[in-house]
Amino acid sequence: MSTEPTVTLFSDGLLSKWGFNDGEPPNGWYDYCEANGIDYNAADFPLVELVRRYLVPVLDQDVNVVEIETSHNPIRVDTVDGVDVTEAWFGRAPAPTLTPEHVDVPMSEVAKLIRR
Repeated sequence: MSTEPTVTLFSDGLLSKWGFNDGEPPNGWYDYCEANGIDYNAADFPLVELVRRYLVPVLDQDVNVVEIETSHNPIRVDTVDGVDVTEAWFGRAPAPTLTPEHVDVPMSEVAKLIRR
């Protein structure tokens, strides 16, 4: 029995300029697309939508999410429980711990998002 591959979204990715693989598609995404006849060049990897849909709603902390136009991680939190955490993005301040540590999203769900 095979298990469907997943995209793992680590919560601490929201706290770093280099989070979520520096904004790049995760390992295995291109292989999954090729194996399933998906043209990954037809649409950008939906990182922002994945984070908003699957990660942010399950966080135990109250976070404010911001989108940033950058060549790095485009989605971060600027406050956690009302405290500014933007200095943590660059490693200049300690980052708070976000829980849960991660969520796993089936790659088939990711594929549905890019097919829209």
